[in-house]
Amino acid sequence: MGSNEDIMISVKPGVKGGTFMVRGAAVLTNVPANITVTPVNDGSVFVGANATSSSSRHVFNLGTLQEHRLVCLFRFKIWWMIPCFGTSGGDIPAETQMLLLEVENKFYVLILPVLDGQFRTSLQGTPDNELEFCIESGDPDVQTTKIKEQVFVNSGNNPFNLIRNSIKILEKHKGTFKHIDNKQKPEHIDWFGWNTWDAFYCNVDPEGIKDGLENFSKGGCPPKLLTIDEGWQNIFPSYAENPTGELSRLINLEENAKFKGSKLDKSGKNLRDFIKTIKQKYGLKYVYIWHAMAGYWGGVLPESEVMKKYNPKIQPVVQSPGNLTHVVCSTLDNIQEKGIGLIDPSKIRDFYNDFHSYQASCGVDGVKVDVQGVLELLGAGYGGRVSLTRQYLGALEDSVTETFKSNNLICSMSLNTDFLYSTKKAAAARATEDFMPNEPTFQTLHVAAAAFNSLLIGEIIVPDWDMFYSDHITAEFHGAARALSGSAVYVSDKPGSHDFDIIKKIVLPDGSILRARYAGRPTRDCLFNDPVTDGKSLLKIWNLNKLSGVIGVFNCQRAGIWPPIKGSIYMPAPGSGTPISGIVSAGDVDALEEVAGENWRGHCAVYACLSGSLKTMSKDAKFQVALEHLKCEVFTVSPIRAFSEDLRFAPIGLLDMYNSGGAVEAMDSENKSSECKIKVRIRGCGRFGAYSNKKPKCCSMNEKDEEFIYNPIDGLVTVKVEGEYSSREM
Repeated sequence: MGSNEDIMISVKPGVKGGTFMVRGAAVLTNVPANITVTPVNDGSVFVGANATSSSSRHVFNLGTLQEHRLVCLFRFKIWWMIPCFGTSGGDIPAETQMLLLEVENKFYVLILPVLDGQFRTSLQGTPDNELEFCIESGDPDVQTTKIKEQVFVNSGNNPFNLIRNSIKILEKHKGTFKHIDNKQKPEHIDWFGWNTWDAFYCNVDPEGIKDGLENFSKGGCPPKLLTIDEGWQNIFPSYAENPTGELSRLINLEENAKFKGSKLDKSGKNLRDFIKTIKQKYGLKYVYIWHAMAGYWGGVLPESEVMKKYNPKIQPVVQSPGNLTHVVCSTLDNIQEKGIGLIDPSKIRDFYNDFHSYQASCGVDGVKVDVQGVLELLGAGYGGRVSLTRQYLGALEDSVTETFKSNNLICSMSLNTDFLYSTKKAAAARATEDFMPNEPTFQTLHVAAAAFNSLLIGEIIVPDWDMFYSDHITAEFHGAARALSGSAVYVSDKPGSHDFDIIKKIVLPDGSILRARYAGRPTRDCLFNDPVTDGKSLLKIWNLNKLSGVIGVFNCQRAGIWPPIKGSIYMPAPGSGTPISGIVSAGDVDALEEVAGENWRGHCAVYACLSGSLKTMSKDAKFQVALEHLKCEVFTVSPIRAFSEDLRFAPIGLLDMYNSGGAVEAMDSENKSSECKIKVRIRGCGRFGAYSNKKPKCCSMNEKDEEFIYNPIDGLVTVKVEGEYSSREM
């Protein structure tokens, strides 16, 4: 994405008279004398500090932060990240991994704690409104006094370009990770999927999977991606033998008894036969399978004969003080008590290669690798958390691409900067905590957190907004959000519990989805407003398609608090309570000019998917939207092109899909003296719509005349697209 809004800044940020200045404005005051500033590129700098003694953990005061609107992304538990809002240093929680400031309502300042050598950095505030940065190695033997490139600071007029450009500067300067533009994206993200987790949890078995696939097929929505989540592995204690939830460890590389022998009925003798059968019968393109970064939650069993070749040992877990200030995840209780069966880092490449080779021999096409953040707790004796993460992550990335011949990897529980600034290949990762269908207070927080987290992680990976239930009180809320998220779309329905009307608003009959181009993110005017707890703000999320933009508007209020806490305030039914109003503009699509074309004169056709209404307006015009609790609306914003002095036209797309404009692939025109022929290439089938200020003389599909309806009041042209689902010309 590009914009003329940002200009080169010749005066770099720096400290003058104890004040940290950016573009002539005071951002931090009372800056201590030990703070250092090192120029980087294009007005950006690194901030460090002089330490008086060597240590594996340092905390430094950067100065006082006050009277700037801010949004930060912080880890509220070891695995996951959420936003926080405020105006001063005291509002910034420990474990903050991104801080964005609005300065004097004129420009934005981005502060990113990064990795430097073997040390990882985070931000935190104090009750006195001081902004601190903390560096730690996670290994008592890895110490330093050299703190030079720990905090990156940059500024810009456009917040989205600022974040994007900053990540690209860091990519080039650090050389430890890749921007998403420079990665191969996994194949599954453009296809509808089914994940077994919320359907079965650890009780997943072949019969349940076949039952689910059969129900999807009968409903006309067969998934093309199946992810067999946790529950298929050989662990000790086993799933059946562990009713009290003891910490289990992996004992070998093969599937457990549920996927072998008589349990498979007519599907063969093992996992390989089962996968072959379901691929052939149900038309699956990809089967992914789950495992943890260390093998399983408790790692591997050191006493296992199969595992001994990887030199595992029980490694104690050490929590960072920053993590202990927030929600301590209950999954860590057993791990904290009994440690992790950790494979020797020098053998981890062999383990992944063996593990994935076996899976590939069974017909598996890719992996979802979970519990990745646990490595930050295990760095003592291995060079620290950053070093251990890079050894494991590098081996994982290489094994996936070499074994599966594609970058078919989903990372999960990996929202720490140890991962983000170390990933050179992984291109898809979970953006937020699990979708929890039985916890009503988490639903709107899930969508809001995914959107805000995508501000940062969307520049490094394709954010994965997780599964959802299509047959659920919040199904449309989640479905609409997934449709404009730019991520993969997959459900976790129990067999027979489906709402195919919801699914068909996201998925085409061939199983592909209309995926938007980028990561869905909050609109600029929503960045510093809390859409969950302030009681007045709607959440707006924007994205781009090839020829249009899309804006989703969501009422996330009154459905919980940050961070997610069970039993918090909840208004139970979608549509309940007094509606909340907000302002929407076509200009909320931040980079609309990128797809508008040369013959755009600033006006747009705006189509509301759920209400079915069409209006035209200038880019800067505003209109009001009022939504009740857990309600949403999705607007396709299509720039109106001028094809002659008196002809205006804008393709909208498939009107019954949440992301209508995702169906429009290209547009061209032929002008003759007496007429103008507009050609639109589309994919999918259903009701296709476009705006035209004049009634067309005719409409044809692949040179065959088609009937159409023209509404002279709003200019909506509608034509039924039937037959094949591949791309075609209208």
